[in-house]
Amino acid sequence: MQEYLSLLNDAELSDDPNARNVRLLRAWGVLHYVMSGPMNCEHCQTPVRLAIPVISERFSGETLEYACLCTNCTFKELERSHRIIMQVGNVRVEYPHERIPSRAELPDSIPPQ
Repeated sequence: MQEYLSLLNDAELSDDPNARNVRLLRAWGVLHYVMSGPMNCEHCQTPVRLAIPVISERFSGETLEYACLCTNCTFKELERSHRIIMQVGNVRVEYPHERIPSRAELPDSIPPQ
């Protein structure tokens, strides 16, 4: 719970709206993990600690929704997509294909320890 509260505090103090939303998504992932445990990546079945819903808008025009992708599968999905969207409620972060995010920018999808 300490990690959750710390992320909420960091989000509140952030001046950058995108960074704030990334922290809020991470906080949601932490809370979900504390309450429900890890989820499995829908592609590779790797246990994921911070499961964030992902919407992928593919180049083909197809839109796919995932309840959970690990970090590696998120990057692979972004390679095939116009953009991916991570969203919970009104908190939304978009990653366009042209700008592939660094691992540090993604809400962590860390296998449980």
